Amino acid sequence: MDGHPVRGRYFREAIREERGFTLIELLVVVVIVGILAAIAIPTYVGQQDKARDTAAQAQLRTAATAQQLFYADNDEYTASLSDLAGFGFRQGEQKVSVQSAGASYCMQAPGGGDNVFKMTEGAGKPEPGEC
Repeated sequence: MDGHPVRGRYFREAIREERGFTLIELLVVVVIVGILAAIAIPTYVGQQDKARDTAAQAQLRTAATAQQLFYADNDEYTASLSDLAGFGFRQGEQKVSVQSAGASYCMQAPGGGDNVFKMTEGAGKPEPGEC
């Protein structure tokens, strides 16, 4: 009841000759996937650290701008980040901390990995290091 006798016989022979993958072929595929993962994962983690570094530096620039605006109004820098909220600063993921002595300030924020960035009143851009 195969219908057409030639087609039925061909189909049965094709099924008999069909084979799966050998153990060696499967192991080769697993090894290749492992090598690709070993290359991709550290690259991905490195990109995350770079993104956190960039976010920390951006937070510090925004906080420095707010500090300058605060100074223009009060003739001193603030040690309280809540004072900077009215000048456009909002705390982000990279937590900025500030130390101020009235006429100067130093702010720092953690970046990716063990990186820390700081910014002072005279600096034009964030620098690696702590206050």
